[in-house]
Amino acid sequence: NLLSWVARDGAKQGRASPAKASTSQINQTETWVLHANSEWSETHIEDAPDVVANLMLSAFIQLGGEKPATFTAHRLRYADCLAYLNIACAWDANLQLGLCGDWLNGGKVQGAWLSGLLLAQKIL
Repeated sequence: NLLSWVARDGAKQGRASPAKASTSQINQTETWVLHANSEWSETHIEDAPDVVANLMLSAFIQLGGEKPATFTAHRLRYADCLAYLNIACAWDANLQLGLCGDWLNGGKVQGAWLSGLLLAQKIL
C-alpha cells in the first residue's frame, strides 16, 4: 500500500468526532490525514497535487475509507527520510553538545518527544 499512515482527527485526544458530537457540533465534518510512504513519495515527488491526491484517496478507499466531499494535498518534500538512525539521541559530554529529534527516533512526534526527554536525562 502506498499509505504509511492514516489518522482520523476526531479520534485524537481533545477533538470530537461527528459520531460523538454534541448537538452544537453536528455540522462538523470528519477529517482524515493521509501520509504516503517514503518510496512512493520519492517516485511521485513532481506529480501534480491532484494526481497524487487521487491516487492516495484510491488507496484510502481500498482500506475502507469513504470518498471525501473535499480534499487538499500538500507536498512536504523534506518531511520524511528513508532510514532513521534509531539511536534516540546523541550526547557528547566532553563538548556539552547534544542532538535530538524525530529523525533519531523513528520519525513520529512520539519519537521526537522521547528523543528530547532522553537527551534531557543525559544532560542532567
